[in-house]
Amino acid sequence: MNGDMQTKVFQLLDVIAVEVAAHRVETAKQNVDLRTEMHSGFNRIDHRLGSLETRVENIETRVENIETRVENTETNVVSLGAELRSFRGEFERRITPLER
Repeated sequence: MNGDMQTKVFQLLDVIAVEVAAHRVETAKQNVDLRTEMHSGFNRIDHRLGSLETRVENIETRVENIETRVENTETNVVSLGAELRSFRGEFERRITPLER
């Protein structure tokens, strides 16, 4: 290879090296920006998941409270039913002799 040709090849290699170096710097900056954006996105997702978990816990607590109220109501209804039957039985026992 003659001297002029070799000089041109080296000049082209210099141009290519500068372009590759610039591309690497640009790619590194884009990677940093992408990581920052992803980190921010993950933080938003974590925050939303935490909020959803809190809401689910609140709903579960409310459902448990409703279940407790329903159970208490059922117990009261059963108790009232027994009292009513007892009252009716007592009433019938007392009124039967009077009706004769």
